[in-house]
Amino acid sequence: MKRIQEGIHQIVTPFPEFERAEAYRLREDLETHPRVTRSLPYVLPYFIASRGETALVDCGWNTDDAREALDEQLSEAGAGIGDIQTLVLTHAHPDHCGLAGRLKDESGCAIWMHDLESPFLESRYVAPEELLDRMDEWFGRHGVDPIDREEIERGSMPMRFFVARFQPDRPLQGGEMLKVGDFAFQLIWTPGHSPGHICLYEPNHQLLLSGDHVLPRITPNISLHPQQRPNPLADFLQSLETVAKLKVKRLLPAHEWDIAWFQRRIAELLAHHVERLEEMLAVVRGGEAMTAVEVARSVTWATGSYDSFIGWMKRAAIGETLSHLVYLAHEGRLAQFEEDGLVRFRAA
Repeated sequence: MKRIQEGIHQIVTPFPEFERAEAYRLREDLETHPRVTRSLPYVLPYFIASRGETALVDCGWNTDDAREALDEQLSEAGAGIGDIQTLVLTHAHPDHCGLAGRLKDESGCAIWMHDLESPFLESRYVAPEELLDRMDEWFGRHGVDPIDREEIERGSMPMRFFVARFQPDRPLQGGEMLKVGDFAFQLIWTPGHSPGHICLYEPNHQLLLSGDHVLPRITPNISLHPQQRPNPLADFLQSLETVAKLKVKRLLPAHEWDIAWFQRRIAELLAHHVERLEEMLAVVRGGEAMTAVEVARSVTWATGSYDSFIGWMKRAAIGETLSHLVYLAHEGRLAQFEEDGLVRFRAA
């Protein structure tokens, strides 16, 4: 646990493949010696307590180790799971909402989450069969060979077993206020990484709890898929511009570590996507009309080549490639069309 300031504590909860002691060590180590890891080792929930009122922002995976890590660090902050009054979820990905159902059962906390995230709770984590059928058709249209489709479309299915079932008590739209004693957080809708992603901004203390929207080193995955908004990269870039207008002294992300160089990081993310768009544009302009899979095979990836990826990584790469190609098509820089059952892109 790290005390950010009086009343705000950063908590470390491990991913399923990490022991909590290792996650604690990595959190401390990565802040002073940043390096690339093959997977994210932990999630950073934030516990807020002031004048007898409490809130937790995000909660981690539904594993016993993550729950014990949360309980252990809440105790260090002078509280327990039963003291959580409000649980705010930045979005419905399993590493952010997995424990929500268990925490609700134990504490009776009110769960807040954006209304656009609620449909995912049933379709992804309870009854995914219809979604899998949609994904099979989707990946086929975008160039995935039938023999590869099952591995790619089911790549994220094991994650659903790390989400305890729940329903939000308060569906959000963005623009609401969360008051916790002396703290007053503005809830800001920041779509892109997920359709209903939210950030929490405390203007008096100039703090931004950014979820996965802005991270110190990792570029959040911005994917187009059947459950996304039509142009998620445009959403993400606009959301970056929205938060860039805020006065932020401390960025409190859901992964990695907290930083003071907020504006610099915004500029880095914007520059990254400009570079990525130019790279994909050059690939498409250099050949015939291409599917998203063909483009994904031709561009560079920080973690290796597309063909070396396992299923869920290919899925993320295809989604990210599509979000950039569709953005370019909306800008009129590429043409998008469907032919013989395949969606293709070519120079405009």
